[in-house]
Formats: sequence, C-alpha cells, structure tokens
Amino acid sequence: MSILFDASRVPAPEDEGPETVWDLTRRLRDVLEGEFPQVWIVGQVTNLSRHSSGHVFFGLKDERASIRCVAWRSDAGRLPREMADGLEVEVRGRISVFPPQGAYQVYVTRVTARGVGRLEVAFRELKERLEREGLFDPARKRPLPRFPRTIGVVTSPTGAAVRDILHVLGRRWPAARVLLAPSRVQGEGAADEIVRGIANLNRAGGVDVLIIGRGGGSLEDLWPFNEERVARAVAASAVPVVSAVGHETDFSISDFVADVRAPTPSAAAEIVAPDRREVAAGLAAARGRLGRALGHRLDRLRGRLQLIERSRYMRHPEDLVLARAQTLEDLAGRLAGRVRSRVADARLRTASAASRLAEQAPRARLQAAVGNLRLAGHRLRAAARTLLVHRWRARVDELAGRLAALDPDRVLARGYSRTVLARTGATLRRAADARPGDLLRTHLADGDLESRVTECREARPVEAGRGTAGEPSQPSRDRKACPEQGPKAQAERVADSCGPARTGRGEPRQSPPRRRRTRGDSGPTLFDK
Repeated sequence: MSILFDASRVPAPEDEGPETVWDLTRRLRDVLEGEFPQVWIVGQVTNLSRHSSGHVFFGLKDERASIRCVAWRSDAGRLPREMADGLEVEVRGRISVFPPQGAYQVYVTRVTARGVGRLEVAFRELKERLEREGLFDPARKRPLPRFPRTIGVVTSPTGAAVRDILHVLGRRWPAARVLLAPSRVQGEGAADEIVRGIANLNRAGGVDVLIIGRGGGSLEDLWPFNEERVARAVAASAVPVVSAVGHETDFSISDFVADVRAPTPSAAAEIVAPDRREVAAGLAAARGRLGRALGHRLDRLRGRLQLIERSRYMRHPEDLVLARAQTLEDLAGRLAGRVRSRVADARLRTASAASRLAEQAPRARLQAAVGNLRLAGHRLRAAARTLLVHRWRARVDELAGRLAALDPDRVLARGYSRTVLARTGATLRRAADARPGDLLRTHLADGDLESRVTECREARPVEAGRGTAGEPSQPSRDRKACPEQGPKAQAERVADSCGPARTGRGEPRQSPPRRRRTRGDSGPTLFDK
C-alpha cells in the first residue's frame, strides 16, 4: 500500500491563486478513494444512531483510535440484527471524505458481528455485580429538594456541560448558589478526581443536591463514570445525586446508582431547580386563592354578626338569663326526683337481699352440717370396728388353724418321722440315695434314732387296677442286693425313706376339714358390711 499523502502523488495546486476549501477537500477525497478503494477492519461499535431516512451512522474504535462509519439505506438492511453499541464487528467498505465536515469516514458495504467488545463486557459484569449488591434498588433512591439553596456540580470547568448547567440555573432559579468541584471527566485519573469532588462537596456542608456529568462522547470518553469507585462514591454520598452523563441514549453505571438520572447536563439543571416563573405564578395563584378564601370567611362572619345583632337576646339580654334560669330550675327538680327514685330502689333491693340472706341462715346450715358430719363419723367408726373385730377375726382364726395343721412338729406327732443322711444332712426320699454302711438319723416327735444301712431295696411299682388310693404300694419280691452287704444284716434297721414311719401311737391325727367356698364367695374383705 502506498504511503498516505505521498508528495509525489498528490496533485499540486495551480499557480493562478489560492484554492478553495472545496477544492482541497475534493483533492484529498480523490487521493483517499484511490489509495483505499476497499478496506476490511475490525473494531467495537460506538455512538450508533439510525436516521429517519434509513441511513445508519456509527463509530468504530479500538483501544487507541476510532473512525466514523456510514451505512447508506441500501446497505443498512444487511447489518446484523444485534447491531448495538459495544458489539465487536468486522466492517468492509471504502474510505472517502465527507466535504461538509471535512472528515474522512468509512462507507460500509458489509458488517459481520464477532461478539461483545472488552469494554462492553466489563460494563455488563460490573452492572450485574452492583445490581446484586442492591445499589440499583429503587427503595434506596432519595427525593430531591424542591427549592435547593446550594447546588454542587462535579464536572470539567472548561467543558460545555458546566456552561449549560450555569445558564439553565441562572434562568430558572438564580437564587441558588452553585459550588463547582472541578475535575477531569475523561482520560486516566478522571475517576479519582470525580470521587474526590463528590467527597469534598459532602464535607463542605450546606449542599442540598449534587450534579455529576459531562457532555456526549464515545464509550471510552464516558468510561470514568463506569468505574466501580465512582459508583460506590455516588452510593455513599449523604447528598442526593443527579447523574447527567452524555446524551439521552448514553447510559453509565453512575446513572443506575444515582438517585435521579438526567439525559443531559441541561436537563439535570432543569430537574434540580424549579422555574422561578412557575413558582411566581404558583405564588400569585395561591395569593389569589387565599384572598378569596379570607373574603368568603369574612363575609360569613359578618353575616353571623349581623344576625346576632338582630336577635332578640341581644336586644333583651334579660330574656336569655331568665330562660337559662328556668332551664336550671327544671334540671334541678329532675335531678332531685331521680335521686329519690334511685335511693328508693336501692332500699328495696337491700331489703330483698336481707330477707333472702335470713332464709338461707348460714350459721344454722353450718351447725346442721357439722352434726351430720359427726354422725357420719360415728357410723364410720362403728362399721370399721364391726368389720375388723368380728368378720376379720374369724378369718384370721381360720387361717391360723390351717397354718397349725401344716406345722412339721404336729406331723411328726401323728406318727411320722424324717430320716436324713448323717454325712450330708439331706433328707432321704429314695432308697437309692443311701449306700450300705451309711449312718442315718431318724427324727421323731420325741427324740432321734441313729441306724446304719445294711441293705438297699427298691420299691416295686404298683400294678394297674390293684390297691386303693392312699395305700402304700408293696415292695417288690425281687430284691436287688447292694454290691456291698455287711455281715450284720439282721442286727441293724433297714432305713425306708419312701413312706412315713409309724411310732405305734395310733393313727395319725386328721387335720381339720377345710371350709368349702361356694361360687362367688371370695372371703371377707375390709369393705364387707
């Protein structure tokens, strides 16, 4: 590609005299169109606007430069649907010069979307994060004062925004005092100066409302108002803040955080300051309404005064006194009658209550109740004695007889005995529990006997159908000799532990018969009468 504005290729002006601006612009356009018949560039869309004629105007920028672009109506239909500020696109077209403004620009023939630009991504991420924190919540927005006395402005002292604000305030509300906190509004370090200006105006005191903003520009120019520290400074301000950044179509983070967003700095001045002419007209209207209301009230009072002056009581005041005195006497008579009636009613109620009280006779009823209680106590004690002494004594005697009949000593007295092994003290119940040679002790009702076993025999089982109930079974004829028999088989007694021992004192005494209990008879109880 050739070097732009190469002196050897640029046609020289004619020697007849100076050329016009149009001639110079036309020659520059011819050079650009000849050198750049086709360009293919990539950048981020900014300041997009669609004209009513159908043409589309926008800028294309990157981190270090920007260029104007135009898409005529015939080519605007081929633009991407998502075409918007912040979109990164590839643009094809040609470069030419727009003579009325003397600016070169790209006449676009084709646009291809690539994605969202870096600044737009940062803008959206910060917006979403601050929104989650609640800095955009409408509930935290504060109302603006209606008649501010001091208005603080944070903007560039040399820009058009401060001139517009001062002009509008001087026209609408010249009584307000303006405090300017000068700061840069674009470029490096601008965000820090904006934050410092907000803090200084808050510390100054007496400021009723703040305006921060600047005129229009590209997204890079407006970027200081998209910084997080500026947004947090606006949110932390003790004074209501109006954000007026760029044009009506420009939105910044400070617009969302501020209490009120204004489309332009001039509109911000109109929002914070009332119009003195409207206020004066409102005061005049209020003065008129107040005068008319006072006139109507005076007319009503004057009419009431005339009516009172014409009344009979004003001409004859004694009639009013006499009427009030008569009313007072009437009320006194009614009061006395009402008091007498109430006293009579109270006496009747007292006499009726006294008669009912006498009929009830609490003391007599108490004495009768005490007598009944004593009689019931005597009856209760008598019933207890009858139950415990008579009925339960017979029951105890019966149980004592049964217990005496089961006394082991009395069993022995009836002729029975108990044989135990001398070496263990265990009671013998079977012959097989003893061995020949064992020493036995036999306990009788009167004294003990000692004997030694010489022979052991097992009892023969009773055959079915023989013998009677209660008869001891006869021992078997087949005797099983113990393995060890002593020579003195006839000298010592053979111990028999299977049946009761007889003492020769007669038949054993029978135990007293038990009382037969009939059905439903469960014995005397404490509650039997």
